[in-house]
Amino acid sequence: MNDISFSFVMPAYKKRFLYQAIDSILKQRYTNFELIIVNDASPENLNEVVSMFNDERIRYEVNEKNIGGQDLIANWNHCIDYAKNDYIILATDDDMFDSDFLSDAVHMIKKYPGVDLIRSGVKKIDEAGKTLDVEFPLKGHMTCREFTLFYAKGGTISCVSNYIFRKAALQGIGGFLSYPRGHYSDDATALALSLRDVACISSNDVSFRVSGINLSNQSSIGITLDQINATKQFMEWFMDHVHKQDVTPGDFFERACYGGYKAQYMGMMTKLLGKFPLSKLFLVIKTIYKNEQLFKKDKLQLTANYFINKI
Repeated sequence: MNDISFSFVMPAYKKRFLYQAIDSILKQRYTNFELIIVNDASPENLNEVVSMFNDERIRYEVNEKNIGGQDLIANWNHCIDYAKNDYIILATDDDMFDSDFLSDAVHMIKKYPGVDLIRSGVKKIDEAGKTLDVEFPLKGHMTCREFTLFYAKGGTISCVSNYIFRKAALQGIGGFLSYPRGHYSDDATALALSLRDVACISSNDVSFRVSGINLSNQSSIGITLDQINATKQFMEWFMDHVHKQDVTPGDFFERACYGGYKAQYMGMMTKLLGKFPLSKLFLVIKTIYKNEQLFKKDKLQLTANYFINKI
């Protein structure tokens, strides 16, 4: 029975992998879905690619002006407004889905009908489609605490296409949570919707493509500062999310989450700060020391890491 309906929502801007992305969705064995492709005023000829498909499940929309270039998450939330079905998948224009993705999702939804979030495993691929990394399978049902701690300890490949959101729940939090450049917006949104636990597809049904045209691979002082600011904002939000789970400050769960995520944070900040030349040293120091979430020793460690990377 095809009683559960899905909306793949694809904010599209890049042409290079678009055909493969669309094709992987249309090859789903489970067929009760719509595919909404939203051309974000791309300078590339996306119409040419979309017109190659003759499938009544496709809806094609075109933004009058580019939204994502100014605010990526504003465009995501604009795009999901087109969705009509029970569950939403935010599909990118370069990731791919195995043909059993929706079938596996339906199985988990029926097994755990109370959850608002279903998560598939992920494999990371390069531009040629070669596998670079894979996730270890998660157990089928994770409580919010388990999922939060798993995330804090860095057990995931960061991706948005592998999450299936109950539309009513996603709308209930106002859509995707917004951070500068969309950095951590997918993570925060998934964690926010995990309060009623998470159903996990054990197989890696989603291929996250890494390429030189990914937004996360672009680099400039402005972009890097936005990413640093987003990282700081998310760290503050993450600890608030932990505290909402009725923890006693200083108990094991809080300490484990803080320790796990802080390790990720230190690694991310070291990577981002490393993009700044020594001529921007004052900006680097200012960026490090204005973060109230870190202890003094952590700030000293980040400063040391910056100099070590420059030697």
